[in-house]
Amino acid sequence: MPIVTKIKNKTHWALTIMLGLGLLMLFFIILIIIPLTSFQEQGFYAVIHFILSVAPFAAFFILFLYFWLWNTFGKTVLMIEPEQITVRYKNKLFTKPKIYLKSEIEQILVKDFKIERHQLGVRYHFSISGSTYSVVLVQKGNESRIVNWITENKACEIADEIKKMGYNV
Repeated sequence: MPIVTKIKNKTHWALTIMLGLGLLMLFFIILIIIPLTSFQEQGFYAVIHFILSVAPFAAFFILFLYFWLWNTFGKTVLMIEPEQITVRYKNKLFTKPKIYLKSEIEQILVKDFKIERHQLGVRYHFSISGSTYSVVLVQKGNESRIVNWITENKACEIADEIKKMGYNV
């Protein structure tokens, strides 16, 4: 019997408001301003002018929508089954579920990413609520974060659920 866990993203309200205003502004530009300017042209040139004018605004609209949906309504859905773990990102555009097979998982870790080291330097993450922890799966020496930016208690709880299914070999 699979265990299904849903983890809600922490909503950054300033980002939600700014992206929401940007979406409204782009929507207004695409549906009102650009069509009014395209009516000045004649024939086939009007269609080409409209498409070329709308394309960059539509691209930014999709990009803003991607970030806004994930920030405002995003959830990580973990389905822990006896032979695999499936990670699905609800309300995140252009993503498909990730499947991790039990036979390939070497270790389940809870890591604090308050200080994150990279090839190019160090990145510091500050969180008032302490949401700097991640649940990490180790496969063939590579680390994969399955749940990001949660509290230590929630990360330990998720890791324990995975370990109960016999995953920590």
